[in-house]
Amino acid sequence: MRYIPLIAAALALSACARTWEDTPPAAPPGGAGVMETGSLREGPSAVSPASHAQARNASGVVPPFGASGEAAAYEYLNGYRTGAGDKLNIRVMGQPELTGVYIVDPAGNLSMPLINTVPVAGLTPSQIEKLITRKLRNGYLRNPSVSVQPAALRPFFILGEVKRAGNFPYQPGMTVQSAIAIARGYSDRADTGDVLLTRRTAKGTSTYKVPVTTQIYPGDIIFVRERWF
Repeated sequence: MRYIPLIAAALALSACARTWEDTPPAAPPGGAGVMETGSLREGPSAVSPASHAQARNASGVVPPFGASGEAAAYEYLNGYRTGAGDKLNIRVMGQPELTGVYIVDPAGNLSMPLINTVPVAGLTPSQIEKLITRKLRNGYLRNPSVSVQPAALRPFFILGEVKRAGNFPYQPGMTVQSAIAIARGYSDRADTGDVLLTRRTAKGTSTYKVPVTTQIYPGDIIFVRERWF
């Protein structure tokens, strides 16, 4: 009988030290994401409904696409959506004076020769291409050919029980799992289950407990917790 408490203790310790071998990360088709309502959703509807996120109101550009120089651009099924602080590599064929790397300002606007300042917060690169093409065709170039590619995206942040905490450049399509990999993996004391995800939006800053399959965005703060034992 004296062995029963030892067995119970051993089971409790094994439960505290969760690993991907015991509970591997998984998500249904479509992945996992935090919705505009603040709820966690998994499956095909996890990401696409949030593509309706408001980018501007009567006061101007709003988070997560910009405001006071702080933003977190979103990426949905239609591609990466630009936010304040992004650097865009814009090429106009045959026009070297227009070709270069341009920064989206804190108000979510892009400024370049001939077209002056245009709002681009919340737009995908292909939508920005069409916008610039339309502006250049309006009295400047007869048949402009424009290419827009993200050159440098704003960072995400990861703290807690990882081997290299800090901020790292965002990459389109990232999840918590890939962010942990960029931070060189878990520390020896990490809880490999759910993490804490802090996100700033137009509704304020909120923290969620999410699985590692959850999609992240620039500006997100990930906190990997320490396991109990």
